[in-house]
Amino acid sequence: MVSWDIALGLVLLAFAVPFFVLHYKEKRHRLYAQCKYAEASQLRRMLREAEEHIRRDQSLILEALGTPFLLMRPGGRVVMANSKACRLFGVESLDATNLLLSLPESEMREFLSRVVRATEKIRTKLQVPGEQGERGYRVTATPSATRARYIGIVFSDMTEEYRTQVVRRDFVANASHELRTPLTLILGYLETLLDDPAASQDTAMLRHSLGIMKRHADRMTRLVSDMSMLSRIETPDSAYLKQEEFDLVQLVTEVQERLQPMVEAQQARVQIDIAPEPFLMHGDCFYWSQVLFNLVENALKNNPTPGLRVLVKAFVEADASLCICVEDNGVGIAADSLPFIFNRFYRADSGGKIKGTGLGLAIVKHAVEAHGGTIRAESRPGFRTAFTITLPPPN
Repeated sequence: MVSWDIALGLVLLAFAVPFFVLHYKEKRHRLYAQCKYAEASQLRRMLREAEEHIRRDQSLILEALGTPFLLMRPGGRVVMANSKACRLFGVESLDATNLLLSLPESEMREFLSRVVRATEKIRTKLQVPGEQGERGYRVTATPSATRARYIGIVFSDMTEEYRTQVVRRDFVANASHELRTPLTLILGYLETLLDDPAASQDTAMLRHSLGIMKRHADRMTRLVSDMSMLSRIETPDSAYLKQEEFDLVQLVTEVQERLQPMVEAQQARVQIDIAPEPFLMHGDCFYWSQVLFNLVENALKNNPTPGLRVLVKAFVEADASLCICVEDNGVGIAADSLPFIFNRFYRADSGGKIKGTGLGLAIVKHAVEAHGGTIRAESRPGFRTAFTITLPPPN
């Protein structure tokens, strides 16, 4: 016979087992729900991380383009854009910006209005105003074939290419004009001598005609030589420059000797203030000779009146940079001409009294820049005109 204690224990066990079973099931459901929640949270976190990686990769790709790019919806709202596109439109961010609503009436807005209606790729050229003047862009807009019909727009900066074309065109036009004048004079005198036998027999007339033809032939020779030198020195590659050591004092002295007939004819003075001697420099001695010759000759040509004083000096700054200055006390350069004096064929003397090719100072500027230096001009008419060259410290 089972004792009361055992019976009581069995009764309690009979009641307890369902309770424990129910508790276990509830706990198991709770654990399952927690696992599901943790799994969902992990999936959501992984999704967020993947989206962040995608955005980061997209940003890296867009920035790697190296040119302004934006992706736009047909309604004009920007989906994504790189930093160059933001700078192009003059804002910090283009995210969610509707360009059709935010842009004022302009060539750009008119182009974008045309783009959102297009079904095929569009290519055009735009002039976009900026802080440093207008820049020219070649723009390509490509609508996607997807249902969303996003439009990708790439802006390729062609400002420098355009400027180069303009400079080349102006150079050819100016060179043709400069060559046409002496050629016309030479041909005119030749035709006179050939068509008029009496003129060819007149010794004085013949000498006069030949003298004029020689002067203009010399001018053409100098012009062609200067154009050739300028064309060579304007090339981006400076490998043609020799790297040699030379004495600046000796170089200036040689330039002074070459110009001595002109100095004496004009009763001018050329002084040299360079110390110590020798004053050693590194670079292409030939081009530095052209720089100094053109600067001193330029001072003499623009001041034919007796009494001109030209001073060539050089010194080392506190930061070890080298300065070379050519100054004179002549008539000077008008303030409105100073920004243009290094342009090809520009002459501050609009009356044409000063002879020359108009390329001397352009050669000077490019030769100095090819050596890593800069040149500036300043003038106080009637008192002092100075061209100052600054070269960085030697490595």
